[in-house]
Amino acid sequence: MSSDFSSLTRVDLGGRTAIVTGAASGIGAAIAQTLAAAGASILLADRDASGLQATRDAIAGAAGRSAALAIDVTGDDAPARIVQAALDAFGSIEIVVHAAGIFETAEIADVTPAAFDRVFAVNVRAPYFVTQAALPHLRAGASIIVIASGSAQIPSPTGSVYGATKGALVSLARGFAAELSPLGIRANAISPGPIETPLLATALADPDARRSMEAALPTGRLGQAREVASVALFLASDAASYVHGANYAVDGGTTAVWGVTAPSNPVEGG
Repeated sequence: MSSDFSSLTRVDLGGRTAIVTGAASGIGAAIAQTLAAAGASILLADRDASGLQATRDAIAGAAGRSAALAIDVTGDDAPARIVQAALDAFGSIEIVVHAAGIFETAEIADVTPAAFDRVFAVNVRAPYFVTQAALPHLRAGASIIVIASGSAQIPSPTGSVYGATKGALVSLARGFAAELSPLGIRANAISPGPIETPLLATALADPDARRSMEAALPTGRLGQAREVASVALFLASDAASYVHGANYAVDGGTTAVWGVTAPSNPVEGG
């Protein structure tokens, strides 16, 4: 085994192409910018055309190039179109990042079949079939990254469907790894906690809700999209060459700590 540790000190993704869904804002945009800064060419996919342009503008001047495709990832033809757009623009695919997602909450009694199917279509179905479409073009060393959530482990009382989709994504990453690791293709998940992105904009607009959320976090603050992107950069790089089927919690310790303080319990005796 080589003793060259250069990949741990400077990530160079030059010559590689990444597909990033959900690239118009939030975590997806941050990941796209971070991978481009490391030299990767990025195919940005999202239904928000203006947001895609903003991400492209942010990437301009980075080491990597970008192309954009405004598309609804749930369309039956979307996986093939996304993959072909990446091939047409850059000629190859080495990294696939599934960051597109929707966050809808409702009490169990109020969830409709249409709402259930909508959340699963974006959060689970699209990543599966985009991966399937990309697979014939992936070679040893390729990396698949799914953006799951701490809700996979600790769903909110009104987030049963959302939490289920994120649990499915963690399982998908492991299933992909089980099948693709022998081919040298890596698949891993990242599970962010509360991150300051447009996905939480409605909840964070209420100052009291924001303070309550921050107080419940072990770090006492919300995470930033760039902090998730830094883990994605690692997983996309050769530094993660032996990481297969992992789920990285980027949540300030949220899923590691039980949020209930136990009363004093003195120990008596020896």
